[in-house]
Amino acid sequence: IFAIVGWIIAHRFTAERDRKNKKREITLQHLISSYQILTHEISHRPTSKERNDKFEKAITDIQLFGTPYQVELVIKLSIDVPAGNAWELDSLINDLRSDLRKELDLKQVNGNVNWLRFRE
Repeated sequence: IFAIVGWIIAHRFTAERDRKNKKREITLQHLISSYQILTHEISHRPTSKERNDKFEKAITDIQLFGTPYQVELVIKLSIDVPAGNAWELDSLINDLRSDLRKELDLKQVNGNVNWLRFRE
């Protein structure tokens, strides 16, 4: 009886650990993708249909997988961009970078992301 109870408890703990690991993996994949889209495809790039589609995807993914603060930032973006108001990505990009580095057990870095863009 003790062996069966022990097996059941161990199985539940293992299943819960696996579920948490899978959730973390999926969240990290989406947020890394969003970070890469925002830093490579969106920031300081000319507007195009493809760019706008990628921007929409990043905003949607962050609203699903991001922290409450990141969700606040993308909600503000989703209001400001279509309204033609001034908007910036630094706060969002920096917060995503900070959270991702923490999740990946990397040392924190300070300051804004620096941009290198070549003119065509």
